[in-house]
Amino acid sequence: MRRKREFTLGIALLLIATLAFLFGWTNIFTVKGVSVSGSPNSQITKEVLRIADIKLGEKLARIEPRNITSNLALAGIDWIEKVNISRNWFSRDVTINISARVPVARSGDKYVDAGGVLFTSPVAIKGELPTINAKDETARLAAVEFYQSLPIDMRKDVESVSASSTKNFQLKLKNSLHINWGDSSNNAVKIKIYKALIALPENKKIRQMDVSDPTKPTVK
Repeated sequence: MRRKREFTLGIALLLIATLAFLFGWTNIFTVKGVSVSGSPNSQITKEVLRIADIKLGEKLARIEPRNITSNLALAGIDWIEKVNISRNWFSRDVTINISARVPVARSGDKYVDAGGVLFTSPVAIKGELPTINAKDETARLAAVEFYQSLPIDMRKDVESVSASSTKNFQLKLKNSLHINWGDSSNNAVKIKIYKALIALPENKKIRQMDVSDPTKPTVK
């Protein structure tokens, strides 16, 4: 029984060593082709391939996905949210799968994704997006989260969101109405107050609204 176990173990080690040799040191499993998935255009594809620097004939086993991801980040391609490198051992093809950040707003000359991350877009973004004006990165994320917490019918009317802190928001609507919102702790109540106030005929020409204290809303 002991000899049988030793024999089995020896065969397993030999098999592992053989596979390691085949994958890492022979020309059997080398790169035959490299492609990019998720690229918006051919120019970006060429740039990603250049930075990834995967050469034909290179050992598949020696390709390090983390290094490629790191190189893309260091190259300043900030619009890429996620990179996944897949290796097909049968076709010997390597595919670089990239996922682009989705813009939910603008900030200066850049876009902002749902995580509050600033990025530049390699392509033109269609459709109107609100502008986020924030004191710092933390306030920017809070502003994005606040904006996305608003109902869709209200979001489409928002021109900009300003955040002097994570608990102090101001809205500017497309009809030039400025709203001092305050924090987002009572959003549901404040939204109802906002809708009730703008529905009143006497408030058709108001330019300012303050719902920071939902017990004492004001309009001007």
